[in-house]
Amino acid sequence: MNYLQFVRKNTVMVIFGIIMTALSSFGQTFLLALYVPFLMDEFTLSNGLISTFYGVATIVSAAMLPKVGKLIDTIPLKTFTLGTTGLFVLSLLFLSASQAWWYIPVAFFGLRLAGQGLYSHIAITSMSRYFDVNRGKAISLASLGHPLGQAILPALILILIGIVGWRESLWLNAGLVSFVVILFTIFVLKSEHLKPETDELSRDDVTENKVIKVRQRDIMRSKEFWLLAPNIFFIPFAITGLFFYQFAIVEFKGWSQGIIAGGLTSFALASAFSILTAGPMIDKYNARTFFPFYLIPYFVAIMVIWLVPNTWGMYVYMVMMGLSVGFGSATVAALQVEFFGKKYIGTVRSLFTSVMVLSSAVGPALFGIILDAGWGFQTVFPVSLVMLALIIFQSMRSIPKYSRAKWKFKLKRIVKKQNLKKPKEE
Repeated sequence: MNYLQFVRKNTVMVIFGIIMTALSSFGQTFLLALYVPFLMDEFTLSNGLISTFYGVATIVSAAMLPKVGKLIDTIPLKTFTLGTTGLFVLSLLFLSASQAWWYIPVAFFGLRLAGQGLYSHIAITSMSRYFDVNRGKAISLASLGHPLGQAILPALILILIGIVGWRESLWLNAGLVSFVVILFTIFVLKSEHLKPETDELSRDDVTENKVIKVRQRDIMRSKEFWLLAPNIFFIPFAITGLFFYQFAIVEFKGWSQGIIAGGLTSFALASAFSILTAGPMIDKYNARTFFPFYLIPYFVAIMVIWLVPNTWGMYVYMVMMGLSVGFGSATVAALQVEFFGKKYIGTVRSLFTSVMVLSSAVGPALFGIILDAGWGFQTVFPVSLVMLALIIFQSMRSIPKYSRAKWKFKLKRIVKKQNLKKPKEE
């Protein structure tokens, strides 16, 4: 089944996934950062203080995610989605009505938990649970909401703020989220759309028959968790950190700030392309095969932004980073099901999502410490490369033994053919 056939057969679920990931943007760093200057001016806050609010709110939301996110395994999807939407909308309205500094960390907590955490969690968990044969395509299509939000929403929000003001724009954001999600969930998403895809020979069926219940402490003790966790930690850690200081990076390189907009568009397009490429490949083979390799373009990206002085380096950097992020989002989500099964995938994903959210708080803080210490990006980039190289190396353990044996067999055949040709050439 190709993408077009899949979308025709599962239109409602695909739209639901894209809506949830796209609207999660209202809780993501790249969009909330647009409100930071207005909040600083309104309440006379320093960069360090508002960054602390944001970091603490993100860390607390990461701590809450495993407890809240696992409820999707026991609460009906529609009920869980509506409850999360209520928290999301209230947080947007609370931020718009802020009258003192303490409103800000409380609102940030709700936006990070419901937006960045639970909205994405709902989308990918539902795709992982209800699809077997076409799980890769389902996850990839749902993940398209992320680059869609990155490409469209920042410009629209800036225009909106300029027309009606930052407080009023938050009211409109809350209205959009509540109108779209509540109406779609209640009136469009039906029980017949939430039936598992049939796959009698699915590996998940075997896994679920053996596992009575998955506990998060058991997951954290497993070798699969420690195989996945470094990868899931690094991408948002580095992406959020580098995006948070993108103006500083441009200044460090001596480029014009206008190049950032074009770079972000390149990032979104590359991410969308790699997401769509990943789906069919995961369905045809499996996520384990590609897991160690999706970070290699990101390694190249950091090398380019560090060493290339020309402005075209910005576009290569963003494109390569987008390729890693897009392919990785689909691969990691599918791999969680391959490792732990789909019956308690909400419990599994909520734990890994908390790791992701936590890392997005650590990245800007750590990079900020390095920059404040005067070490600059000449330290940030090499440190990132060393961390990434170690993660790629340890990820090689995920490759199935039969794949390694196949590759060794093919390599031996190639070497043997070369050796047979040598006497003839002589």
